[in-house]
Amino acid sequence: MEPIRSLRNERIAEALRLRRSRGRAKTGRTLIEGPNVLADAIGGGANVERVFGLPDDAEGRGLAERAGAEWIPVVADVLDRLAPSEHPKGPVSVAVVPHGVIGDRDVVWFDLADPGNAGTLVRTAAALGFDVASPTGAADLWAPKVIRAGAGGHFQTSVVQPADLSEISGFKIVAVPRGGRRSEALRDLDISTRCIAIIGSESHGLDSQIVDSADLAVTIQMSGTVESLNAAVSGAIVMYELALRRHETHT
Repeated sequence: MEPIRSLRNERIAEALRLRRSRGRAKTGRTLIEGPNVLADAIGGGANVERVFGLPDDAEGRGLAERAGAEWIPVVADVLDRLAPSEHPKGPVSVAVVPHGVIGDRDVVWFDLADPGNAGTLVRTAAALGFDVASPTGAADLWAPKVIRAGAGGHFQTSVVQPADLSEISGFKIVAVPRGGRRSEALRDLDISTRCIAIIGSESHGLDSQIVDSADLAVTIQMSGTVESLNAAVSGAIVMYELALRRHETHT
C-alpha cells in the first residue's frame, strides 16, 4: 500500500480534527501517540480503529494487527501533523473514547489544568484501583497529551468528565497545603463506604465551600522550606494511603 502523502485525504482530515476538543466531543474519538501508550491501551481493552505510521514501522503495524485496527502508512510530514508532540515517535492511532461510569469503587476527583498532572493522576488511579472524575473547565482528560501522560491508564479505569462533585456520594477527603490532619491518618479510617479523594487546581487550590463540606482534610507533612507539593504528587500520596488501608482491611 502506498503511503498517504496529502493532508486532504479524508482519513487524515478526520484524524486531524481529533486534535481539538470539539472534534473529540463530536465524534467520541481521540488520538493515541506512540507505541508504548498504544500497547498499554490495547492491553486495557481500548477500541482502536485506525493506526497511522511510517511504512517501515513494523512495531506499529504489529500493534494495529493486535488491535484488529486498520493500518494506514503515511509519509513523515503527515505523521508530524497528526502527532500532538513536537517530535513524534509513531504511530498515531484513532481510538473510541469509552463511556465512563462512577461505580462502587473509590474515586479521585481533581480540577487540574496541566495535561501532565491530569494524566499522571489518571495513571495512578488506574494503578491503585480508583475511578476518575473531573469537572468542566479542567484539563480535557481525553486530550492526546493527557492520554500520553496517563500511559494507557485511561483504558484501565473509568474516566468521567464532566463530573459534578456534589453528585458523587461517599466520604470526601480534601488535600490541603496546611491545617489538615497528617496523611497517615487515612490508614485509620473506617472506610466501609466509598472514599473520594479531592485535589484542587495547581494555582488556586480548592474552593472554600468544597473544603468546608469535606469529611476530612489532610495535609502531607514535609521537611524543609518547600511550600507545597505538586498536585499530582499530592493526589498520588492520598490515593496510596487509601489503597494501603483498603489492602490491610481485606488481608
